[in-house]
Amino acid sequence: MFENYTVDLFDTPVQLREGGLVENAESRARGSAGDDAGLWTMGAFHADDDHAVHSDVWERHPGGHEVLCVLSGAFRVHLRDHGDGTEPVATLTAGRSFIVPAGRWHRLSVAEPGDLLSITPRPGTEHERSEVRS
Repeated sequence: MFENYTVDLFDTPVQLREGGLVENAESRARGSAGDDAGLWTMGAFHADDDHAVHSDVWERHPGGHEVLCVLSGAFRVHLRDHGDGTEPVATLTAGRSFIVPAGRWHRLSVAEPGDLLSITPRPGTEHERSEVRS
């Protein structure tokens, strides 16, 4: 439980659990194994460049949709093609959100340095290296 109700999401993500429970993630490593059924992690981070958003790594979350909210700056959400050779890209600016469908491979890149808030389902998350084509 929280010792207080103030959390700096840039420093300490929170975990959203089934039943409306919220757990301070300070004592747990991000993406750690364990009983993560029904778990989403909500956190914020600052990104100055593509390295900060692991733009060379595709990821997908079979356990649910991921919500990406741009607080400042601008970010690109790249979606893996469906075999037609195209890579759809959405550019988001401050105040805009993108909902990544469950199981959809995606990666991020920085269009303008800024802050991003993510609500990410953790169960079953997969990562795969990519040849970057920003």
